[in-house]
Amino acid sequence: MARRTRTIAALGATAAMTLLLVGGCSLSHGDDPVPAPTRTAALGPDDAATQLPEPTPTPTPTPVLAPGTVAAETDVVSRSGETSVHVRVVQRADAQFDVELSDYRTSDPQPMSVEFRHRTAHWGDGNGGTVRGWVQWDAAEPPKSYTLDAGTRPDYLASVVLVPVAETDPPEGFATERPWIGSVMAVGALDWRLPEAFPDLRVTPGDARPGAYGSVRTIDGTPTAYAVSSGDEPATVAERFGITVEELAWLNPFLVIDGQDGLLDDTTLNLDPAAR
Repeated sequence: MARRTRTIAALGATAAMTLLLVGGCSLSHGDDPVPAPTRTAALGPDDAATQLPEPTPTPTPTPVLAPGTVAAETDVVSRSGETSVHVRVVQRADAQFDVELSDYRTSDPQPMSVEFRHRTAHWGDGNGGTVRGWVQWDAAEPPKSYTLDAGTRPDYLASVVLVPVAETDPPEGFATERPWIGSVMAVGALDWRLPEAFPDLRVTPGDARPGAYGSVRTIDGTPTAYAVSSGDEPATVAERFGITVEELAWLNPFLVIDGQDGLLDDTTLNLDPAAR
């Protein structure tokens, strides 16, 4: 009888220990919290621990100037002087730029837009030329400010212009009444205060290679333009001319890359810093 009592007691102790280990319970303190997993690796197909890859962080653009600094400033004025607006381009902390519009006046209120243009603009210019960072308003007042959609190095833009635009719901015969719609009414030149991005940039001639088979235009032996060939890649084209991809992108602020990270066929790339 004593042996049976000891056996039952031993079985009871074993069961209690099993409950303690499996259920996380303590005989003296009640329920303990289940510890959090500490493993940081996953099991691969062969049950071996494999470390999960760390995500690559996206680099944060660095402002070219101190936030709040004026990067460019100009008065956009019509030929008659009756229409004008003051334009300031200001650096933001996120490396983008704000456009601030002030002192707008006109003797002929009408729907208008302000546009930043790649090349020097003139009164009466049409819609030709590359446009960036535009905003439109009705016959009242322009917005006080807006974000310039022109990248973190907008100093390739040469002019700001005012252009009359069509009304959203124009009355019958508006084209006859306002034949100047779409033509530049006022012009302002931009003088940027940004430091040079690549002061030591030198473009050197290089031989054609897979990924950079296009033809080159030169002046006095210096490459000035490149015609993209089918299958060309930005990194290989940059390597051919002894520059980096970042320098190639700076030389070509309107650079377009297709869905396979290649360059669009039959486009022309600028290689001359002065022609940016």
